[in-house]
Amino acid sequence: MIALRRMLIGLMALMVFGGASGQNPEPATLPVGSATIAEMKGEVTFHSATGDVLTAQPGTALEAESKIDTAKGSVLLNLQDGSQVLVKGNSHVVLKAPTAERGFWLELLLGKINAQIQKRLGNSPSFRMGTPTAVITVRGTKFSVDVNKKQKTSVEVFEGLVEVSGLHGGALGAPVLLKPGFATGVDQNHDPEQPHGMQNRDMNDDRSNSGFGGMGRSGHGDDDHQKPGTQPQNNPTGSGEHDHEDN
Repeated sequence: MIALRRMLIGLMALMVFGGASGQNPEPATLPVGSATIAEMKGEVTFHSATGDVLTAQPGTALEAESKIDTAKGSVLLNLQDGSQVLVKGNSHVVLKAPTAERGFWLELLLGKINAQIQKRLGNSPSFRMGTPTAVITVRGTKFSVDVNKKQKTSVEVFEGLVEVSGLHGGALGAPVLLKPGFATGVDQNHDPEQPHGMQNRDMNDDRSNSGFGGMGRSGHGDDDHQKPGTQPQNNPTGSGEHDHEDN
């Protein structure tokens, strides 16, 4: 009788321990190059690495080579390393695996992103991203990248340092180093322009309202980029945030 009682007590202890373990699972680790959707507004389309349309919502994980197209919408991404990227309206972004050949975390093919990159310490590899005309390298900073319909890349820095290099037939040209409050532009097969002060911009406003920890008041619908696959719209006034498209 005593032996049976001990056996029952042992079984009950195992059941309690097993239930507690099930209630506190180990947190899932995202694969390198993947991201999760933190916030989303408006019309955004996601495609998998194989081209399938994805049904996505906040919390959805996107693997490397996933494609993101925003129309009148925007999406805030949490990258696998803890960095955040806000993809703004009328943009086309491809997530990349930094362990691949070029070491990119993402490619911006059209449109605009705001990025807050996790600080790199010691010998940790730098964060790198690409555009059709430039390569941007950082070790922890806040910056924006804009690619217009002529594939000109514009980079603005709010915090930290950013290195920008032009692409010449796939080869990197001479880089420029941007400090906070400075910007540069890169045309096809050209080196970056010499750094110049950001014009008509409020750095503090951009830092606090452009998606660093939230979508912000300018989360979507404020970009004049051509939507992929559509005809460009006329801008008869020649004014607005993206006047540099016609430079």
